[in-house]
Amino acid sequence: MEYIYRGEKCGWRVAQLALAAALVSLLAACGGDSGSGSSTTTGQAQPEKAEPQHEFKALGGHKTLLVQLDGVAPEQIKKVQQEQAAWKSLGSLRLLRSGGYEGTDSEQMTLPLPSWASLLTGTWATEHGVALSTYSEQSALQVPSIFQWLKRAHTETVSSLAVSKTDYSQVLTAEHQAGFIDHFTVCEQADECVTRATEQALLDGSDFIVAQYSAADNAAREHGLASSQYQLAVQRSVQQISELLSVVSARQQQADDEQWQLVLVNSYGLDEFGTATGAQFTPNKTGWLLSNIEYGAAIPEQPVPPLKALDYATIVDVTPTVLAGMNVPANDSFAFNGNDLRQDVQLSQLRFNYDPHTYALTLKWRVLAGSAGQDPVQIYRNGNLLATLDSSVRQYLDRDVPAGPEGTLIPLRYELRVGQGRASVNAQVLPPPSLYASVLDGLRIYYPFKNGQANDVKQVSNFSAWNTTHSGATWVSEPAQLPFREADGTQALVLDMGVHQHGGKAGYKLSMPNSDVTLNPNVDAFTIGFWFKSNGVCIGSGSALIANKNYNSGNTNGLAIGLFGGCELRFNTGGGGGRDELGGMGTTPDEWVYVAIAVDKKNSRLYAYAMDPILGMQTKQMAMAPARVAAIGGSGQQLMGFGDDTTGEYSSRYNYSGVNSFADLAIWDRVLSVDEVRSLFASRHPISSLLP
Repeated sequence: MEYIYRGEKCGWRVAQLALAAALVSLLAACGGDSGSGSSTTTGQAQPEKAEPQHEFKALGGHKTLLVQLDGVAPEQIKKVQQEQAAWKSLGSLRLLRSGGYEGTDSEQMTLPLPSWASLLTGTWATEHGVALSTYSEQSALQVPSIFQWLKRAHTETVSSLAVSKTDYSQVLTAEHQAGFIDHFTVCEQADECVTRATEQALLDGSDFIVAQYSAADNAAREHGLASSQYQLAVQRSVQQISELLSVVSARQQQADDEQWQLVLVNSYGLDEFGTATGAQFTPNKTGWLLSNIEYGAAIPEQPVPPLKALDYATIVDVTPTVLAGMNVPANDSFAFNGNDLRQDVQLSQLRFNYDPHTYALTLKWRVLAGSAGQDPVQIYRNGNLLATLDSSVRQYLDRDVPAGPEGTLIPLRYELRVGQGRASVNAQVLPPPSLYASVLDGLRIYYPFKNGQANDVKQVSNFSAWNTTHSGATWVSEPAQLPFREADGTQALVLDMGVHQHGGKAGYKLSMPNSDVTLNPNVDAFTIGFWFKSNGVCIGSGSALIANKNYNSGNTNGLAIGLFGGCELRFNTGGGGGRDELGGMGTTPDEWVYVAIAVDKKNSRLYAYAMDPILGMQTKQMAMAPARVAAIGGSGQQLMGFGDDTTGEYSSRYNYSGVNSFADLAIWDRVLSVDEVRSLFASRHPISSLLP
């Protein structure tokens, strides 16, 4: 594969610097081993100079120099570019967002250590685990660094690291000890040592080299950004990095096939006092990137309104970008929160929200694209394709989170792909509960609608259409159209209420001779529950989902659940010339909602449940007047209408022509607990799954 860096194709040349003469007096690394194998060096401020080196080792191939320059603001770099030809030839400065996105799972403190970890892992602190300002064993890296990714992909790769901040080195010590970092130099606040160690790595031909400078950051913190000490520290850092660029230029003059990625970066910002506070103010979360990498069209030199500069690239984009330039292929399951900045499609602000009541996970994202962006959005979960969406979609609801041991977090890796753009996020969530076996207790009537048959498992009731010539009923068996994870033959009944135009009746009726819990004086309480879905036709005069009465008035004796304007559910009981009613509970059109009404006749209480994958868990309860409790048996006919009332003519009276779907209809002789109802919804298993 051919990689094109800014400037000359496959052979970018750093402009000849006046500092090139410094090559004559190249200094050795801080006592570091220049041979093969792994080495660790601790350096001091003034290392001894080595004999001049005139020949470079290991010429040719893809190589990378990544320099982290702490404490230097973007304005300082722009000024340097005006004065230094080699820096100017690296192209336009791009700002990088640090600190993640406020109010999302990606948000982290804009401090040096978490930012350093994000820079070298391509993930935010919620994944890499380094969240605080100081290192501890408890905050060790939880994910591979760029060094490990590179070594696993190309075992022959030689890598070198030189840092001046001790805690920066501690983050990577374990990877060095595991053999992923070959040469490891800790310079203890001595930038000159970093330069010498990095020059030695360049001479020896290391393939991947990381250098970290902190003198400017130290001077800013101790003396302020306006101080002469800070300005001098910046000048020294610029001079030292220019020396490194000179060495790269000299290597390339001897090797036409040596291709260098040059990456200068700062992964966090300072406030006006020269302090890294960790806050989410713009100066603190503004890093920068200067590189010879050819960015994709989605990363313009100047932001395009309404987007701002920090809406494009982030510090977690650096690792996947550099790895792509080192011919490290993306795994089947993309492991980074960031993007490869070379691509014309960038996936930005990928975030998730997990509802612990509905056990549904919502993904949201932004797509940045140049001339591309018309490719469909593909969503993967744990490496498997979950959904393919239209290119315009920016949100996805995963309502089928995998099951797992209750109370134990399960890891879910979500990846988005749009064309060549890729980004991912890791979610640790509590799995949905299993269907409680207790829902079999007190089950009096149950219709699983197995194989398109309306048969009561308990064999005590009958279910039939009001309109005998035009039932308006169809059966749905496709798994994608059902509310269940595994239907096992269970189907859904779809009722077209517009059939009232052919004979005046619509819906179904449940006949319960000698089994009507609303009339039985020996039954102190009951619950009626079912899955429901509307097609979004919700009128102000309402429609009856269920009713054991003539629902022409809510004051009529009996109970009903009505669907009104805005697809609002109202749970109604009437009697004695009045009503007790719970309303204001929403349903989302074209989404399966679990709906239940419960009446405790003995204690005079009404309960309502509506569990919607979008609106969440909605529960209400209220005291019932004695007149309503006494009249709860409705018409006294031992009938209950589904999709209509006990006349079958409610839809005709109000010209309602919606399409409503029902599944897993059940009636109990007790009040189900909230947890039981939630398990019916969240487990997404039919009650029949518990039956032998």
